Formats: sequence, C-alpha cells, structure tokens
Amino acid sequence: MFYRIFALDVRRSLLGRWKRFSVALLFFVLVAFACKISFANAYLQSPELTPFATPTLGDFLLYAFGGCVDRPFAIPFQWLLLILLAIYINFDLTEESSAGVNVQLLLRAGDKKQYWLSKVLCITISTSLYFVLGVIVTLGCGFALGGVSSLEIDKLILNVMNLSSMVPREATSPAFIPTLLMVWFAILTITLLQQLISLFIKPIGSFLVVAVFLFLSAYFMKPFFFGNYAMMIRNALLCEGGVDAAEGILILSLVSLASIAGGCVVYDRKDILSKGES
Repeated sequence: MFYRIFALDVRRSLLGRWKRFSVALLFFVLVAFACKISFANAYLQSPELTPFATPTLGDFLLYAFGGCVDRPFAIPFQWLLLILLAIYINFDLTEESSAGVNVQLLLRAGDKKQYWLSKVLCITISTSLYFVLGVIVTLGCGFALGGVSSLEIDKLILNVMNLSSMVPREATSPAFIPTLLMVWFAILTITLLQQLISLFIKPIGSFLVVAVFLFLSAYFMKPFFFGNYAMMIRNALLCEGGVDAAEGILILSLVSLASIAGGCVVYDRKDILSKGES
C-alpha cells in the first residue's frame, strides 16, 4: 500500500514538476556563465593574475555552492536563490497531496503516517536529484567554458572575489567533496523543515518563513542558523574559521529527524479525509 501512495507522490513531486526542474537547470547554467565572467573581470582588473585566470572545475562548484562571507555582509542573492529553488520544487506538495487524497487508498492503508513518510521519501529523492543535476550542469558548463579539470581552488582569485577573509585550505583537499555533500544535507534538512511548517500554515507562508531563516543564516555565522552548512565557504573542513562540520552533521541530523517525527505526529492527528476526494 505504501508503494501505491509513493507512486502517486512521485507523479506529483517529480514527473509533475518538470517545469520547475527546468528552471533550476537554467539557473545553474547561468551561474556557470557568471563564474566565467567573474574570472574574466578579475583578470582584466589584475593582469598579474594571468597564470590563475582560468577557473578550475572546483572554482565553478565553489562559485555555485560557496555562499558568502559573514563580514563584510552583502545579501547573497545567488545562494538564496539556489536554496529557495530546491524548496520551491515541492514547497506545496503536502497541500496538493491532501487535496487529492484517495479515500479508499487511505482507508486500505490504515495508517495516515504513510502519507507523510511517502512525501519525506519523495522530497529526499527530489532534493537529491536537484543537487546532483546542479553539480553535473555546473561541471559540464565549466568544462565547456574551458575550466581546468581539477578541484583546486585559486586563492588569489578568491581574494579578488572578496573571499579573502576565509581563505580555503590546500587546493585538492579531500575535504572538498564532504563539504559539498554537507551542502546537500543542509538543503534537504531545510526542505524537510519547510514541509513540516507547511502542515501548520499555508505553503507560501512556510516558504517565506524559511526564506527569512536563510537570510538570518547568511547574516549570522552561528551553528543554530544551520543554513550556514549549505555554504561551502563557511565550512571549517574547507575554510579557516568556518563552522564545525561534526557539529553541523549532528544539528542537521537532529533537525531532519525531528521534522520527520513531527510530521508523523501531525499526520496521525490530521483529518486529511475532509480535503480528500470521495
């Protein structure tokens, strides 16, 4: 029975939202071009950087998923849009699914929590797909634009891009991939939290609540604002003075589990049949 519920959610959250995924892919293409332009401008302003003027694939990824430094603060519009696009893909999934509940299917399932757990699984798959496609598109565009096949991060270019206050550690550090994966985990956690909030208020309201939380995360580099873990440039694994990675894994795990458990409790008490189709 869970499979049938899950199949319905897959049609809604993945197949039925291909236009939203298309917008997300276009966003990553534009970010890759923006990265190339930024490096070109850096070269024009500082000719002495000639040996370093060609971005690596690691530079492209950092430009897309890096985030911003906390001081001096500037609103990270690109980073906010990256996270909000991931949330936007399924921000109204719970409301849409409740409005289309199949009464017979629910009665046969006998456990309303299955509806919530199905959505958690769909959101996990959807968010992972968004992240993987984002990485693939960024790498593909980076390679097409002449990016060097390396995860090395150019410190001099980062200075030009006003990221010198959090200089990355050594280039091909094995921490680069774990740091990137933590961005995925943070995005997934934030998306699950938004879905939980949407059980109490309208989806657009929960979307705005999370948007404000992300803005606060950008302004305050504190573990409590776990949106910081969705920024590579603020992770201590990669950058000096960043937020602690182990602490981040613990916080993200607790918030994710609390969101899943909270959703189970709410759905168990929720009268979704009143919104369903007879």
